[in-house]
Amino acid sequence: MTAPIIQLTSNNDIGCFFRQMPDSSGCWGKYQFKLHNGKQQADWLVAYDEPHKNCETDLPISRRILFRTEPQSIKAYSDEFLKQFGTVVAIDPDPSFRGQTIISQVALPWMYGIDFEKPQQALKWDDLLLGQSSGYKGELSVVCSNKKINLNQERRLRFLAMLKEVLGDRLTIYGRGFKPIGDKREAIDGYRYHLVLENNLLSHGWTEKLADPILGGAYPISAGADNLSHYFNPNGFACINITAPRQAVADVLSILESDPARSARSAMEENRLRLLTEHNFFPLCSSVIDTIRQKSDIETFDRLSRSFSFRPNKRPKLDRLMSIPRPIRSSSRRLYLTLFERK
Repeated sequence: MTAPIIQLTSNNDIGCFFRQMPDSSGCWGKYQFKLHNGKQQADWLVAYDEPHKNCETDLPISRRILFRTEPQSIKAYSDEFLKQFGTVVAIDPDPSFRGQTIISQVALPWMYGIDFEKPQQALKWDDLLLGQSSGYKGELSVVCSNKKINLNQERRLRFLAMLKEVLGDRLTIYGRGFKPIGDKREAIDGYRYHLVLENNLLSHGWTEKLADPILGGAYPISAGADNLSHYFNPNGFACINITAPRQAVADVLSILESDPARSARSAMEENRLRLLTEHNFFPLCSSVIDTIRQKSDIETFDRLSRSFSFRPNKRPKLDRLMSIPRPIRSSSRRLYLTLFERK
């Protein structure tokens, strides 16, 4: 029996996904994944963020899946764009979407072990499976950009400044606007703890910011999703709440003092294997397709009589005209944090 073919398409370069499977073969379980941005004879089409501008398909809507890679506070997806898909996988629902929404983490590609200026040297499946080890470099690291698109990005920058003032050289900050790096390994390998500052606090909203230290063997201290124990062994990480920044600073100090990483190695190893085999993009995508197949009888289907070209995702002109200018948005967020999140 021929393996069902899943066509992957994206407006971003997602070729790095294939290092997240054995032999980079494209095979995961009973499915064959193929990255193709034009027209591909396939059984399913999966768009990651948005389809490539040249993507065409003859598959019915019921076999088209969209992974919405950002929460709505970061990126809006228009109604006209969403209705081109039968199923959307996302961390938050969009009430305007009339198809099936599967709420889940969206398996953003891992950044650990890949330098996009030297992609041929990226760590592959066998390297990630074996794990890495290196000498001691520091106590606590973090990778954070200076973006201020939504409230939580403002919140995490405020918290990071407060924490740095207390910890000084015990905390090393990497990322755009701080200390640039080519490969996340530079910011993880050799550090005992790694601070995970997500761009949202939604359930299921964890990203590669958590996956990367899990792969690299640094104990994660996470400020993000409140349901990480749904995915991972809670003995292998700690959580803090940066909506109460002073308490969060105290909690980080307490974690460093009690040193839970000392007794967490088996849980951390379990979490790395869970990430590789359960919460990787390919098993997640396979599970989504299995769920759709169980809910509806679409084992046989009629292809469209002509190829369908995807319409791009564009915000309505009225939304753009009525949007608040960025400087005002940023100032209003800082005022909110000052008034309501001072603990």
